[in-house]
Amino acid sequence: MFYAVLWRALVWDMRLIDLILSVLEGADAPLSQGEILDRVKRHPSADQCEELHRVRVPLSAIARQLTKYSQGSQPAVRKIGPRKFEIASNDAPPETLISEAEFHPSLVKYARLRFDAYCKTINAVKVNKIRNNKINKWSNPDIVGISPTILKLGGLFRAEVRKLGIFSTKVLQFYSFELKRTINRSNITEAYFQAVSNSSWANYGYLVVGDLSMDESFLANLSRLNHGYGIGVIHLNYKDPEKSEIIVSAREREMADINFMNFLAEINMDFHRIVEVAQSIAAGKDINTDDFDAIMSIHTKI
Repeated sequence: MFYAVLWRALVWDMRLIDLILSVLEGADAPLSQGEILDRVKRHPSADQCEELHRVRVPLSAIARQLTKYSQGSQPAVRKIGPRKFEIASNDAPPETLISEAEFHPSLVKYARLRFDAYCKTINAVKVNKIRNNKINKWSNPDIVGISPTILKLGGLFRAEVRKLGIFSTKVLQFYSFELKRTINRSNITEAYFQAVSNSSWANYGYLVVGDLSMDESFLANLSRLNHGYGIGVIHLNYKDPEKSEIIVSAREREMADINFMNFLAEINMDFHRIVEVAQSIAAGKDINTDDFDAIMSIHTKI
């Protein structure tokens, strides 16, 4: 099954939004949703787009993508009149189309500065036991961080605190991050509850967003979700991580969910390794930065 997942990752490498933008770039005039769908289906890379083939109603998928990418501070798509769409500009800003993976170095730096957390990307492809893609999507966090609180104590107290084990926040604090390029009214529910599913196990779970709507009612909705489920939200400035902002803080979980961590460690090799590293730190060994993602140069401390 692992090789099947890996094969899908290699074959399904075209995002639906990329197909849509390619179609709009080649169009002489604004197109309707139906016209976009027709051209997307005939696109040479259409067979490589999993999003297009897994939905029951492709036109609805096109509509969702057009809504999603016509919002935010730097929309990739512009709506013309009630039913037509065109590309926002001939020089679409690189940050609009940046992938979630490209956010990782910026988040790793911010987490180190803000939370004193050492972070590791959790590769969802590195799965050895999995029943379907939905479990993969709704179980694996994008990045896991460890804040070694025990190292802040003097040697006189470390030996006693170490006896509490890795699940005590006096020894270690676990952070879990779910990354999204953009969040708006069209995808907030799915994105937030994916973060709830992926990150509620940790002492602190966060949904991290590159392009976030700052509408007051939208932010109020985020606050309500946070009040109910505890997942925090970070507005990530990927160009200048120090300027990133915590929109709502994560609610602290007193003890990490051992059962869920055990499940993740069984299905994901990256997560299994991060637990081993946590045990090593708790046992008193020095932090080996090679066990974590490298961070960009740090000049200032938050």
